[in-house]
Amino acid sequence: MKFVPIRLKVIKPSPKRDFDIYLLDETKPVLLLGKNTPLEKDSPILEYNSNFIAYIPANQLASYKKYISNNIDEILNDNTLSKKNKMYALYVSMIDNFENLVKNNDLSIAKNVSKDVGRFVAHAINDAVAISIFMSFIRSDIHNLAVHMFNVGVYASMLTKKMFEDLSLQKLEEISKGYFLHDIGMLKIDKRIVQKTTKYTPEEYEEIKKHPIYGVEIIKNELKIHSPIVEKIILEHHERKDGSGYPFGKREINPFARICAMCDIFDAITSKREYKNELPKTTFEALKENREFFVSEFGREMYETFVTCFSPSK
Repeated sequence: MKFVPIRLKVIKPSPKRDFDIYLLDETKPVLLLGKNTPLEKDSPILEYNSNFIAYIPANQLASYKKYISNNIDEILNDNTLSKKNKMYALYVSMIDNFENLVKNNDLSIAKNVSKDVGRFVAHAINDAVAISIFMSFIRSDIHNLAVHMFNVGVYASMLTKKMFEDLSLQKLEEISKGYFLHDIGMLKIDKRIVQKTTKYTPEEYEEIKKHPIYGVEIIKNELKIHSPIVEKIILEHHERKDGSGYPFGKREINPFARICAMCDIFDAITSKREYKNELPKTTFEALKENREFFVSEFGREMYETFVTCFSPSK
């Protein structure tokens, strides 16, 4: 049986759960808490320190993620939990909702994503330590649509907060929804194209280029998000200032769409692609080797501010 690590501190007292919790004693699994065993408030299990790692069977991971998502507000508002555990739980909830949204092509899950964006803005974006912890969970060794949407959302929200310090949290949340949902139009494209591990054919690429238009249709008609800023971000994040972008070849691009575009490119450079033999660039390599392009396309201010997003928090 395969096991995966979890953070025990985010488990709350309850009559039962849909997963078993184990310790690994010299690689031998020892059952700590069965899924049908009540976890009481005074259980010694809850006394383990905040960095304690327990394990669950890999085939119960989906149930664990669902548990986190269902209890995320209680976890985030628990004053006894460390920031590290809270940000871990928020990450698990967000990436789980993104993965389910993409896997099931179920737009009703996008409402959960929108709620998670609100939590991200409320609990992470204004706290340098919290956002630094949150950034540590970003994966570069996996590249799929769900992970990409998540990564770009985090990068772009951070950059926007730094460049537009006077934005209200309400406005930042609105803009951030555009970032996290920037590629939602890909859900209307044939999965065989989206999930390809080789380069697109010319015909497939023409279909891919329609995803910003599909994305605006989804947020307006199906998600009922009526926000000109969100529409601009989704529609224009592949446009370029020389008119070479898509879907319309625009030269005048919304500033928040430009932020999304820069973060979209950065994530592509720093993420593993199946059709590329070389390893993805590290953050330092991507920023250094592409400095000239980033400054030329997006301006020195945006580039230099983006670099500060990766500086250690003080």
